[in-house]
Amino acid sequence: MGRWYLGGSPGGDVDPFHYDYEAVRKGGLIFAGLAFVVGLIIILSKRLRCGGRKKHRPGADEEL
Repeated sequence: MGRWYLGGSPGGDVDPFHYDYEAVRKGGLIFAGLAFVVGLIIILSKRLRCGGRKKHRPGADEEL
């Protein structure tokens, strides 16, 4: 029977549980920055739309 290797291939050259933490960190920071900017745009767009022109109903202000 063959030996069982817990950390990769039998040759030991490839570890399937090895992560490039620098790339994961940079990707996470980029994603967080984009999510923050999109959130600010959504909040400001709602604030500017609600505080801007008010919709005028044609029949609401007319007195008969």
